Amino acid sequence: MLKVDEEWIRRVEKQYPGIRQNIDSFESADLPSCPRCGSVNTAVVSVGIVGRSIHVAAATTKMRLLPDGHPAEFYCNECGHYLD
Repeated sequence: MLKVDEEWIRRVEKQYPGIRQNIDSFESADLPSCPRCGSVNTAVVSVGIVGRSIHVAAATTKMRLLPDGHPAEFYCNECGHYLD
């Protein structure tokens, strides 16, 4: 789910051309539901904090950004469970 408005995306697009497509690809991703709580509010886990990834993670709940390590491929935003 988007966490930002259209104005925010337009502003960030000037700094990171093409970021709208990055955000849209996460938004349209078909992610698995959480096996622990059943929530469909899950995210792809991504490692490495750089400006672009910080902004994508700020824009959508479908990306879980970590500074290092990779505990799993997906993350549940509801119960905090990492899942593969």
